[in-house]
Amino acid sequence: MAERVEDLAAPDGAAILQSLPDAVSADVSEYLDPNTAAGILANMDASQAAGVIAKMETPEAALVLQAMSPDDRVDILSRISEPLHGRILSEMNATDAAEVRLLEQYPPDSAGGIMTTQVTALDENLTVEQAIRELRRLKERQEPMFYVYVIDSHRHLVGVLSMRDLILARPDVRLRQLMHTDVRSVPANMDQEEVARLFRKYDYLAMPVVDERNRLLGLITVDDVVDVMEEEATEDVQRMFGAGAEERLNSPWQFSLRKRFGWLVVNLLTAFLAASVVLSFERMIQGLVALAVYMPVVAGMGGNASAQAMSVAIRGIALGRVDRSMLRHVLAREALVGLVTGLAIGLITACVAMFLHRDQGAKLGLVVGLALVISHTVACTSGAAIPFLMKRLGFDPAQSATIVATTVTDVVGFFSLLGLARLILV
Repeated sequence: MAERVEDLAAPDGAAILQSLPDAVSADVSEYLDPNTAAGILANMDASQAAGVIAKMETPEAALVLQAMSPDDRVDILSRISEPLHGRILSEMNATDAAEVRLLEQYPPDSAGGIMTTQVTALDENLTVEQAIRELRRLKERQEPMFYVYVIDSHRHLVGVLSMRDLILARPDVRLRQLMHTDVRSVPANMDQEEVARLFRKYDYLAMPVVDERNRLLGLITVDDVVDVMEEEATEDVQRMFGAGAEERLNSPWQFSLRKRFGWLVVNLLTAFLAASVVLSFERMIQGLVALAVYMPVVAGMGGNASAQAMSVAIRGIALGRVDRSMLRHVLAREALVGLVTGLAIGLITACVAMFLHRDQGAKLGLVVGLALVISHTVACTSGAAIPFLMKRLGFDPAQSATIVATTVTDVVGFFSLLGLARLILV
């Protein structure tokens, strides 16, 4: 197995190891050259890679982690139990161990938590000739050089170099004369989602990370940001349906149960609220059994309309593209969309109702049609508004909005259908 994996590209090797039990993957990784094993594990899901590292002999695990880039190394170590974490660090060389402890000071979802310390930085007092010599030396041990940053004697970020300018400049020119001072950076405590938005906005390949004194700490590369966007999108989708953001296909069933059960209970309580609306019209429903046929239609169509509006709103929040000034326009647009779609769906359903229940005539069709118009209009408007309300209240809109929106559409749908029936049919 190890010989087969060794000849594959790292992503292909990672796919194979992820399909194997952790103990078997650990045996394979121990057999491989540490650099090869590091490349493969870095391409795996961090939780699965941590499971493999945990099954390896401690000295071999330390060698593999040392061969990784600092950000990948810390990402995996953060998922390892404390006793083993300490043993692995004690086996690593002092420089790499210190680097791990430095990066672990930052929250994992911050700029500091996703940065690498392998950043190309040169002193502003170097000449072009000295800088080129230093870059050649650094190339042997660092990741690809996206940009070359310039720092002062206190490691403050003061500029960025163009490789073209560096190559064409005279050998005796100082870097401070050559650098561009309008360099953009991100603070170490910035949330990773905000970092991702900056990368999308400016199309950067990398951005430097600085502390509160503008001292250069590290670098965030575009591949780190792609991982962040994938992670955030996964979390948002899972939260929208009440699953845990950290849950994966291979998560233990007990972990999945803990992450899901609480939100299922909340959902059950809100479902009783919708049921109480139906209960208040119990006698009327017994006399007009046809209404029971259209209750799930009205509630279901309202739920779908709400989900469509809510997905657009949550995406806008995630991308930072909707502010307070734009919110009124969004709600007005969604109300119009809800009204028009409600009229169209309501007309179709009214015709079906009149055909299937001819004894009730046009009145039943009118009730169902109007209920759908009301339900769709409220559903689209509330579906767009609730994520912003949840965010304002301090809740995660992806996780909390779905439950609230479902309750609103069910209550409004049932109440409008049954209330109109009491007015028109009884």
